[in-house]
Amino acid sequence: MTARFRPLMSLRWLGLTALALVLIAVCAFLGTWQYDRYEARAAVNDRMVEAQHDESPADVTSVVDVEEPPASDAAWTRVTATGYFDEDGQILIRNRSVNGKTGYEVVTPLILDDGRAVLVNRGWIPPSTEGALAVPEVPSAPAGEITISGTVHPSEGERGEINTVEGVTQARSINIDLIAGTLSYPVLAGFITDDDPGDGLVGIPVVAERSWQNFAYAYQWWLFAAMIPVGLFVLARRDIRTVAPAQ
Repeated sequence: MTARFRPLMSLRWLGLTALALVLIAVCAFLGTWQYDRYEARAAVNDRMVEAQHDESPADVTSVVDVEEPPASDAAWTRVTATGYFDEDGQILIRNRSVNGKTGYEVVTPLILDDGRAVLVNRGWIPPSTEGALAVPEVPSAPAGEITISGTVHPSEGERGEINTVEGVTQARSINIDLIAGTLSYPVLAGFITDDDPGDGLVGIPVVAERSWQNFAYAYQWWLFAAMIPVGLFVLARRDIRTVAPAQ
């Protein structure tokens, strides 16, 4: 019996076994990572659905602070905010798509009673009819004190840069730290997407996270992990049968 299994005790098989164990561990890790992403994205989708039916929104200052961004489970919380829009601090976020058309999202600071501000994504506008490089006409923000309601979101990660085109401030993403650096007042570390965009603005559509993809990837990696020992067994059986007639 020992002689029959002697091929499996060679340096070649020790190396194959070690490699197989490493690959199994890697596949198991990747499967777990993808499953964790699936659960996180599924939780976001659940909060999206809950937000649509939340009839008791919280005050934004109870969800978001200046220093701390909203907690991961606070994203998509429905909130209200009361204050005055500061159009001088307004910024256009370029290359944003709605219904397959690329345009701009209009982000305007709303100055609260305590002197802090929260960035409000007021909605989407199409590009200028005068060409892609021309600055579009932006609908004015409501004057006077106003209360808005919407969902809260964390700062977007892409930093990019802020520039000015024909006197209009533009950026590639709603990066709150970057935008706050251009303003003279403290800014909350989360922004609001307005539920009720004004005239000339298109509401930002709610796009569900593709959690099913992560679910499929997780089981795909786990399947790979399960197939590795099967392949190793088949290879070992072949080597054993190769030396068997000589025994």
